[in-house]
Amino acid sequence: MKKLLATLAIFLCMSAPVLAKSIEFAVVSDTHLIPSNSETEFTESEKNVIFTVQSINANKDIKFVVFLGDMIEKSNLNSLESFMNIVQHLDKPYYFAYGNHDAYQAGGIPKEDFGAFVHEYNKRQPKEDTSFYFKANKDCYGLVVDGSSYFVSGRHGRFLPEVLTEIEKLFKCKKNNLIFIFQHFPLIPPNDIETLYTFEADRYLDLLKKYPNVVLVASGHYHYKKLIVDENGLYHISVPALGKGSAAAGNGVYQVVNVTYDKKFLKKPENVKIDVKDVKY
Repeated sequence: MKKLLATLAIFLCMSAPVLAKSIEFAVVSDTHLIPSNSETEFTESEKNVIFTVQSINANKDIKFVVFLGDMIEKSNLNSLESFMNIVQHLDKPYYFAYGNHDAYQAGGIPKEDFGAFVHEYNKRQPKEDTSFYFKANKDCYGLVVDGSSYFVSGRHGRFLPEVLTEIEKLFKCKKNNLIFIFQHFPLIPPNDIETLYTFEADRYLDLLKKYPNVVLVASGHYHYKKLIVDENGLYHISVPALGKGSAAAGNGVYQVVNVTYDKKFLKKPENVKIDVKDVKY
């Protein structure tokens, strides 16, 4: 019996690398693009986005890209068109989460118009749904969640009960898949700037506790780099701002996230490992 157990242990150790899988993706936040008035020159914020597109295209390991909101500094079609004319050159799937600078009814681009405009460039982005999910690979799904205001630009995020109800439907039907969440507003603040806090984040966090296959929440908004692993093993990635040289000072950084996971033992947090690397302009 001891010999049999020893043989089995060796077999399991040899099998572990075979069972392990990985997926790599890029997260870009707070580009705060300001469009150029010149036909021959780019603004610094446009140069940041051009660098990011070229850099991501050069990395063949990156499977998809998510922009975590505040893509543009001012909510107008001129800024959005400039942004889309650059990012449409990405050679892999890309998606947008809504930030507080991007789309709102009073004085900006209404969300309906924002979604329709972006969809013309990027058919993967829904025209109407500002919260949605996409298939990352056969084991993993990405979930983009909108916590921004519909009517006016506001620095505090809020994830409405009806939004949480809808995303829980995804959790329930995808219990055997890893889920990555992407949004502008963090659930755990990376620093103590009270004017940026997300309202009623505890309700959202309580929901996530019920679903151990949700393994990360990537967000922006704070222009602050931090990685927090909470008591449930959930990774909270606060992504620094790309918007160096724009109206909103940033770090000139985007991040590449690598998730290594063991599909057979998905329910155990220790079988999911996440590595985050900076790519600096």
